[in-house]
Amino acid sequence: MPKMVALKTEHSAVVTLSGDIPGVFEARQKRSVRIRDSFINVGVEALNEIRLKDLTVAALCQRSGNSVGAFYTRFQDKDAYFRAVRGFTIESLEQEALVRFSVDSLQGVGSKEILHLLVDLMVDIFTSRFRGVLRESLVLILEPDDPWAPMRGSALKIVSILQEGLADTSSERTDTDIRCRFCFQLIVGALQNDLVNDYHVFTTKDSSLRRGLKEAVCAYMGLKD
Repeated sequence: MPKMVALKTEHSAVVTLSGDIPGVFEARQKRSVRIRDSFINVGVEALNEIRLKDLTVAALCQRSGNSVGAFYTRFQDKDAYFRAVRGFTIESLEQEALVRFSVDSLQGVGSKEILHLLVDLMVDIFTSRFRGVLRESLVLILEPDDPWAPMRGSALKIVSILQEGLADTSSERTDTDIRCRFCFQLIVGALQNDLVNDYHVFTTKDSSLRRGLKEAVCAYMGLKD
């Protein structure tokens, strides 16, 4: 497994969940919120070690120091629990992306550096403490509720920022926008593959995939050294 990089969110991060998540019961009192958060944070860490199908409610309770009753008071079942973990993951990673990769932060930054920043952001996301959650969401992509769908929404925001940052690199905006979308597809495709396969020459276990992606996207955009 790749070495986990340090994003802003820590092991004891306060959980933020937006909207109503099916099967996740509302926590109002501080103690109830704290217990809910402990379950979610423990799950994020546990999924870096074991698969979702092997992660039992009993194990979650033992790891978090809570009771089985405390779990079912906050989550209808394990599926609802994973939806909560996934929601926390999306919220956390979107916050990280907005800090590191925004229209404002890219003002005055060269095109090649923008692409490098994009690769660094995405590699750091895919090797963060949320790597296990991303992996489990990806392997369930063909399920009816498509757990990867919320990630696509986040991806569209990043692509839009990339397109804006590189808008002046070509006289033909449409061509640049399409090429930006392919760059993002190339980066995410390689990182998704890395989530489930560990036999490739370029990998996130070292810096080789990061270097290779930077070289590939810059060459594709005509920004060779």
